[in-house]
Amino acid sequence: MSVRRRILLVEGSGRGFLCHYAHALALGLDELGHGVVLVTGIRDELSAWDLPFAKSACLNSGLAGWLCLARQVRWFRPDVVHFQWVGQPLMASLFALWLKRLGVGVVYTPHNLLPHRRRWLSTPLFHLFYRLVDRIVARDSHLAWGLEEMLGVGSERIASLSGSPNLLAHPLAARKLLSELPARTDGEVRLLYFGHGSSRKGLGFLLEALDRLKKDKRLHLIVAGEGVLRQEEKEALDQLSRHVRTTIIGRYIEAEEVGELFTNCDLMVMPYAKQCKSPLTDLAAAFRLPVLRTDRVEAAYFADGVHGFTIQGGDPVILARAIDDCIYPVTLNGLREELAREETVEAAIARLAQAHAHLYQCLIEEKAQAALEGVRRHA
Repeated sequence: MSVRRRILLVEGSGRGFLCHYAHALALGLDELGHGVVLVTGIRDELSAWDLPFAKSACLNSGLAGWLCLARQVRWFRPDVVHFQWVGQPLMASLFALWLKRLGVGVVYTPHNLLPHRRRWLSTPLFHLFYRLVDRIVARDSHLAWGLEEMLGVGSERIASLSGSPNLLAHPLAARKLLSELPARTDGEVRLLYFGHGSSRKGLGFLLEALDRLKKDKRLHLIVAGEGVLRQEEKEALDQLSRHVRTTIIGRYIEAEEVGELFTNCDLMVMPYAKQCKSPLTDLAAAFRLPVLRTDRVEAAYFADGVHGFTIQGGDPVILARAIDDCIYPVTLNGLREELAREETVEAAIARLAQAHAHLYQCLIEEKAQAALEGVRRHA
């Protein structure tokens, strides 16, 4: 690295994929020798982790979070402020205008182009924010297409930087036992259904499919996540548990517990009923856990035969047949061998950080050149 830059990363949730992704990027930039400050949400679930970069967990949905961020900008004097996701496009636009007046570069990574809730009300304000930022990072080709075709962002402002390294799978990541996870029995095959509860994620279809496979005594269904069961699914699960071994962990799974959960399962099943972009496929790949997903699951990168398999959604008969095919030992072992050849999380973090560092450097040089030309015009 020839020039040490000051990068302020902003991630407001403090939980889940966005939090882990931002921490991984911060770690990679720090390892490259850049000055890094991460400003994250007040619920920061990685607060106890010993990390080498500076961090402040002060962001919330109110004005206090923006004031805290402004204080961090004044203290750190960054070359670039990089937002990972914003839920308040008007405040974000005003903040971006202030940063640009300070001469600070503004970068945005939209993990979804627009929010799921009140989308049409907020779209004009997101259009404004997208016009103001200097560079927009597209994590996959679908986002790059949407930025150009749906939001009118010029290709010269889009940086396609793929990769979703997950810090939870890093060898140095903290691990914590799951007290609810029972010991394995001989020959059992563990199917994992994981995430926050939602009707669109197809748990009902999975329960119907497993009812067709209830004679297979190897099966052990593990359902884990906050709000993961609705009333009708609880009743169906009670019926299924008479024939198929089940374990329910109906709570938020802490970051330190995720590794224990994923490394102790054999196949993650994502029977989504409605179209949904999910980072869980990347998380599973990081822990070398094969995935059986429906075609309703959108992923940044998923290779059939390597990361798992994709089937038609909405049909429990097809899902049952696919589960039965996947749990053959030769099939599972083949997928594990393919996943073992994938890039390590350390290498993925380094690659992502290097790509971002190059983006920042180009942006900083461009702004410096524009400022110099402005001085010449007024001379």
